[in-house]
Formats: sequence, structure tokens, C-alpha cells
Amino acid sequence: MQNFRCVSAIAAVAVFASGTAFAQVAAYRGEARLVAANSAPREETIAGVAWRCDGDQCQGSADRKANLDGLVRECKKVVAVVGPVASYKSGGRELSDGQVRACNKAAIQVQAARN
Repeated sequence: MQNFRCVSAIAAVAVFASGTAFAQVAAYRGEARLVAANSAPREETIAGVAWRCDGDQCQGSADRKANLDGLVRECKKVVAVVGPVASYKSGGRELSDGQVRACNKAAIQVQAARN
């Protein structure tokens, strides 16, 4: 019985330690290159991410990612605010040329509907 209690205690500590490791969320980083450069630096908050664009380069950062959007959907939200992109990277992934076209097309349609 003593061995069972000891093993149970060790297992409980292991579960607790692994749970705290999973609770830590990595910081979010994103990058976008705009089709047309901005004339002045611009800062926007999009879906909880602080984006800073200078010229044609945009950098997004947050302590953690606030949603579970896919990469193209995430791109669409950024394009709807800052304009069409030539490339988009997020969380170590990069959109293909076809995905960039889809991102820009959908966001441009949203912008046109707003006007």
C-alpha cells in the first residue's frame, strides 16, 4: 500500500508540473509586407495584436495570440485594416502566393462593401 501511495504522489506531481508547462503561451509575432508602402508610420490593433507599419514593412506582436484563426483568415483581418499584402508570416508559417491572393481578394471585397 505504501508503494501505491508513493507512486500516486509522484504521478500527481508530474501531472501538476506538466500542466504548468502547458499553461505558458508563447508570444505572438507576425510580419507582413505591403503591396504599397505607407507614407508615414502607422500603428493599429487588430484582433488583440499590436501592428506597426513603416513603409511597406509591418510587424505584429502580442503577449499571446487571442484567437484560433487560421493563417489566411488572420491575414484577411490585417489586410482589411492596413491594405493589400505582398507576403504574410505568422507563428513561423508563411502564406503561399495563392493564399496571399485569396487573402487580398476577400479583404478588398470587404473594404468595397464598407464604401
